[in-house]
Amino acid sequence: MSNEIPSHKLIQNNAMPCKVAKLNFSGGHEMDNAHRHNCYQMFLFKKGGGEHMIDFNYYPIEDNSLHFVSEGQVHSLNSNETTDGYVILFTKEIVIMNTADKFIFNDFPIFNKSVSPILNPDKEMYADLENMLLMMITEFGKDNAYKENILGSYISILLLKSKTIITETKEYKRTDSSSQELLQKFNNLVEVNFKEYHKVNEYADLLNVTPNHLSETIKKVTGKTAGDIIHERLILEAKRMLLHSSITAKELAYALNFNDPSYFSRFFKANTNLSPEGFRKEIREKYHH
Repeated sequence: MSNEIPSHKLIQNNAMPCKVAKLNFSGGHEMDNAHRHNCYQMFLFKKGGGEHMIDFNYYPIEDNSLHFVSEGQVHSLNSNETTDGYVILFTKEIVIMNTADKFIFNDFPIFNKSVSPILNPDKEMYADLENMLLMMITEFGKDNAYKENILGSYISILLLKSKTIITETKEYKRTDSSSQELLQKFNNLVEVNFKEYHKVNEYADLLNVTPNHLSETIKKVTGKTAGDIIHERLILEAKRMLLHSSITAKELAYALNFNDPSYFSRFFKANTNLSPEGFRKEIREKYHH
């Protein structure tokens, strides 16, 4: 058994760092094996049906919905014959090179994990998004010197329009910008350091704030404690490793910097209601591995 989750690469042999296409599930029910990409994905579903697993969270595919999958996330589409829509695959670089907002990725709430990866635009916004996707498909089929610049510009506009949907929600409006900024910095630090640092006070030190201030701010913005977010990231990594490797629970504990393998097994079960081996068996049966 390989120790790696299958990773689908967008860029090979200097290919275009973007791909856009219409989804086609006319063959009926279809389920991907769980996999990840070395790029970002944006799905615009015109007609729903089925389910989308993103990092072991399960989302129904609804009409007029927008799904985002970040680089490195594990996902699987369980679609059916009614599912219809579009998909864009793109790198961070194609966007940054073709927008004036060089911090567009850092500031995008979905990519910094502060909001759900699923959006439900209203009819007017959906129509705008679909028109842009159709123009991108046309542009993608052309052969001209500025194709990459044009497509990168379209994607940056799509991200900004998506951010508009997010910032108009009541939950987002209730949060002040300094709290959002602290959450973003905290999430970024957790993503880089979750194996090394497991405690809230360690992140508070890195952020130069008190543990109480960090915990209260994270709770106010997300409804979760800072400890919850650290634990969720550890559990996510454990799930990813269990899905596509033969790693033992003991080896996994040490890989995630737990000194006591039995404590790690209890920690995993407390957060998933399954032992590490129980989770591996269940998820492989579901995704036919």
